[in-house]
Amino acid sequence: MTPDGRRGEKIKKEVEGVLKKVKEERVERVTQERIKLYVPKSLIKFYRKRYTKNPGKYTGIETAIEGSRLPVSVPRFMAIVQFYAILSIIPGSLLGYIFGKIVLPIESFDYFGIPIRRYYPFSEFEWFYPAISIIFFSLFAFFFVRNSILSYPYYMANIRRGKIESALPHTVNMLLGMARGGVSLAAAFKFIAENRHIFDEMSKEFGKIVELMEIFGEDMASAMRYVQTTTPSDRFSNFLDNFLNVVESGGDVVEYLKLKSEQLLEEREKYHSLFFETLQLIAEIYLAMFIVTPLFFLTVLVVFQILQGGVLTGFKLALFILLPVGSIMIIYMVLGMTPKEPKASFVREERIIEDLGVRINGKEGGEFRIRKYRRAINRLKGFLLLPFREVIYSLTIRAVSFYLIIPPLIFFILSYGRIDLESVLIGTLIALFLPLIFFIEYRERVIRRVEKQIPDFLRQLAGLNEAGLNVVEALKYVTTMEIGTLNKEITKVKRDVEWGELVTEALRKLETRVRSGVVSRVVSLVVKAIESTPSIRDALYTASIYSEMEIEAKDRIRGQMSMYTIIIYIAFLVFLYTTYVLLNNIMSIFQSIENLPTGIVAGIDLKMLRETFYQTTLMVGFFSGLTAGVMGEGKIESGLKHVIVFVLLGYIFFTKIIVF
Repeated sequence: MTPDGRRGEKIKKEVEGVLKKVKEERVERVTQERIKLYVPKSLIKFYRKRYTKNPGKYTGIETAIEGSRLPVSVPRFMAIVQFYAILSIIPGSLLGYIFGKIVLPIESFDYFGIPIRRYYPFSEFEWFYPAISIIFFSLFAFFFVRNSILSYPYYMANIRRGKIESALPHTVNMLLGMARGGVSLAAAFKFIAENRHIFDEMSKEFGKIVELMEIFGEDMASAMRYVQTTTPSDRFSNFLDNFLNVVESGGDVVEYLKLKSEQLLEEREKYHSLFFETLQLIAEIYLAMFIVTPLFFLTVLVVFQILQGGVLTGFKLALFILLPVGSIMIIYMVLGMTPKEPKASFVREERIIEDLGVRINGKEGGEFRIRKYRRAINRLKGFLLLPFREVIYSLTIRAVSFYLIIPPLIFFILSYGRIDLESVLIGTLIALFLPLIFFIEYRERVIRRVEKQIPDFLRQLAGLNEAGLNVVEALKYVTTMEIGTLNKEITKVKRDVEWGELVTEALRKLETRVRSGVVSRVVSLVVKAIESTPSIRDALYTASIYSEMEIEAKDRIRGQMSMYTIIIYIAFLVFLYTTYVLLNNIMSIFQSIENLPTGIVAGIDLKMLRETFYQTTLMVGFFSGLTAGVMGEGKIESGLKHVIVFVLLGYIFFTKIIVF
């Protein structure tokens, strides 16, 4: 063999060795991603033998584990179930002993008229009753823990099904855009798998396809078929099945994805119609149960209070328990039903620090202590000055939290002891919420303005790319046009590119700055298209259409949901008016019965009566405000402005109008 041949053979072996090492590292990383719970190896071996002997017995749990994508094998999972179920017997026994000796000892049955100590074996053995308690609680703990762990994969699979189906339309649109931009299917699948912050649980499904292809060497069709049979979502399974048939038959992938995108759009419209019908029903239930019902009971119980007294105290206790619990349940239900918009990317820039390989002696020196203090001061200064350096849509509530705390703190210090505690608490609440509301509402308004400018920007970029300009040249030209708030961000992208940064990295910075789900999806699509091909016209047009549809859907949902906010406002005003009429009538009734003989009516505490109505109004106003925000805009933080309005109305009503 010639020297060149030997050298080539040596290089080939080195490359094969590197590739083998990389594959081993990937396999090791995959196998290490497992549930980190201690379980005896002997128990795992025991269940591995049982699983190997009769795998059909574990088909159900195996399907659930695969559907939930839990990183654990069936034998290990069954060992975890059995081990921790047995382990739970110890706290169960302790709880049973405490119950039998302290909480409900055998002597307490005599108090209830149940003389079980007279009967055998309780009369002969004092330890028998505690033993029964210990056995009962031990068995309860064992079966409760065992069934809870066994049901966990089914629960997670059910949760994942909803998230996968929610992300399916966005995933199909992203695949369509990348297919039009010339991105291969393998690269598109890998992109979705790597962007968990955008595609949520859908990334795990495509991550499984990528894992089977890259690590275990399976072809794309086999990997897709495996995920198609194990995914918990029937809709995604049907999509993969049809998609696989198109790929294997050599059909037009772009045309299929386009038709599927249109089909999912129609299904989304049907879901929105069903959502609004259900929301209308929930709004009626909320009005009846948590606005009308408290007022009705107040009216009835006032009469009972006049006749016998002591009724309103029980009403207040029931109200303060049932109203918050019921309102939170309604809010949680509406939040679970509300169509979810795409998530925004908040991935922070990672700084890679090179290891210089300098040896250190392990001794601490004091020469860098001043730098540590200076670094801490600079970090604090950066935190305080951040709201003044960044645009509002790049800020989080945490970034402005220091300035949000100052107004309520100042108000509380200045007003405490000078006005009544009730007014101090309400004023502090308003001083806390007002700056927060201004920040949230203004930021959302600016983000919506930027989102509405995205489709026009993408169309302009696509037109310039079609005319022969590359992305960098097109960006420079677009900055000369006036496209509103987005123009500032495009200028920043152009400046980053001029300073030598890759255009893809500059666009990713734009994605992180503008905290919008629509912008995050669009930028991710454009970046992938830029990395794949110089001609990105089709990808840009697809992203433009997609963003326009998302914005129109959000505006339509917001417009229709705002109707329920108006209904809650009207209901609360009716609540206040009815309270005013009722309290005036109570005053007139009280004046007419003052001269009746003692004993016919109970004494009426007008102060307690007023406080009961006042506290009921404030509580109804607070939770009605939160519910109005959730029903009107799909966010709890959007209800803060309604909370302030309702609480302020109730405060003015009972301090300026109802005075007795």
